[in-house]
Amino acid sequence: MRIKSKDIDWGADVEQQFIRQASWTRAYRNQIYRQIGMIKARNLLEVGCGTGVITKELQEKTSAKITAIDFDKSMIDIAKDYVSDVRFLTENVEELSFKDKSFDFVVCHYFLLWISNPEKALSEIARVCKRDATIVALSEPDYGAWIEYPEMGLGKYHIEYLQKEGADPFIGRKILSLFESAGLETELSVVAQTWNQNLLKENIGEEWKRVLEAELITKKEFDEIIKKENKLIKKNQRMIFIPVFTAIGRKK
Repeated sequence: MRIKSKDIDWGADVEQQFIRQASWTRAYRNQIYRQIGMIKARNLLEVGCGTGVITKELQEKTSAKITAIDFDKSMIDIAKDYVSDVRFLTENVEELSFKDKSFDFVVCHYFLLWISNPEKALSEIARVCKRDATIVALSEPDYGAWIEYPEMGLGKYHIEYLQKEGADPFIGRKILSLFESAGLETELSVVAQTWNQNLLKENIGEEWKRVLEAELITKKEFDEIIKKENKLIKKNQRMIFIPVFTAIGRKK
């Protein structure tokens, strides 16, 4: 799905993983779409489309001609089956094939953390944008500011897992600087993503499963942790918080 230092095995349930991930910030994304006036877009580029979850959402928000790209052809193949009437292409965001000034809107979601060279990626994105185009990083997390109680190490494991896969778990705090360095006039915002009891019930098992699959804990440890998590969640005594950043850039 992303440009990364090595291949990630997303597993057979990859589409469900991305649907679950996208659900966390759906309401916030809708606010951003209205704020940037995306309904007026004519030529929109989605970078790092994955299985097409956000692509489908974008299609429902605008009548623009949508081009969606990803570095991973297998993801593009899934996306083509999931969304119709979109031009899907396998592209390297650091070496885009598009002509200068091709798009008036560019969108990405949970993407920059997976890029080995985000400076070059944003420079290329800016190149293919028209003057006054809008470039939006909808959601970029910062795991360095993860807070959980009781402390069970899930945030620290996620940092370790992401770094192991070549990602930058601290990308959220960097995106303002990255956007401005690409020549974009940038507005930064952050949402406090706090998992309530229902979100914890729905997601905690999958979050620990990623840690298990990364071989950071044993199956025995996993079973013990899940048992403890379920007890805490049932009593409404478990809290997880992570800040998720959004950057809205305008090409000068």
